[in-house]
Amino acid sequence: MTCSCRGPQLSCRIPMAIDLTGVSVLVTRASHQAENLCRLIAVAGGEPVRFPVTEITSLPLGDAAVAAALEQVPAVDIVIFVSPNAVQFALDLLELRGLPLPSGVQVLAVGPGTARQLTARGIAVSAVPAGCYNSEGLLQLPQLQQVSGRAVLIASGQGGRAHLGDSLRARGARVIQLPCYRRSPSRRVDNKVLARWQEGGIDLVVITSASTADHMLALLGEDAGALLSRTAIAAVSTRVADHCRALGCTGPILVARQASDPALVEVIGEWGNAQVATTAQFDEEDSDR
Repeated sequence: MTCSCRGPQLSCRIPMAIDLTGVSVLVTRASHQAENLCRLIAVAGGEPVRFPVTEITSLPLGDAAVAAALEQVPAVDIVIFVSPNAVQFALDLLELRGLPLPSGVQVLAVGPGTARQLTARGIAVSAVPAGCYNSEGLLQLPQLQQVSGRAVLIASGQGGRAHLGDSLRARGARVIQLPCYRRSPSRRVDNKVLARWQEGGIDLVVITSASTADHMLALLGEDAGALLSRTAIAAVSTRVADHCRALGCTGPILVARQASDPALVEVIGEWGNAQVATTAQFDEEDSDR
């Protein structure tokens, strides 16, 4: 599979031309991850509405898969962190075990946010994909082209995509999976926000992973079909958009050009501009009657 990201690499800023005035955006990320996206939406004039559908918790040191992976850390050649959560929870587990990363190990981050987390924890980052922040982007890095016989540790969430590990094994790498956190549906629903959504007070929903979509539908229950048939979705990737459609989401689905908060805000802005243009066209047609 090749990288399907489009467009140039985006920074952590959003284009000045984006205007989200009057647009209410449901942010479904876990509470500790929502701040940056909410800030960018607000800077663009929109209203971020927090509605966390996922809880993220660390796997314990006693977990069999965690223990097996940590035993092999001293011999790894390359470590890949596939999300900011992977940085937080994997490094916490390493510290609990008193395990430093080996000297000379190459550290790869899936995107700028993950790289910033690593830098903040004092870890030097060897490489980040150029604008395609997913498994496909990582697999294009020079560091992962000649990996036969090398030990590659992948720090990720429990039950994540298998594509990265499978592809590296096909290249001859010895892949060590470190599942360091689990995702589960939130145990509580914000009934005030849900009531607002049911009354038509939400314009668009942001979905940043397939598991987020799964958890949202689980929380909404029998309300899911009606709400998601009339609400636009901004998906972080084509893969996530396809997953939403497979779950029965029939409303408009927008796809960000890359897996980043600025790209999400940009595609929401493009959608908002299109809505304004459509409304203006209808107003003109009505005035001619």
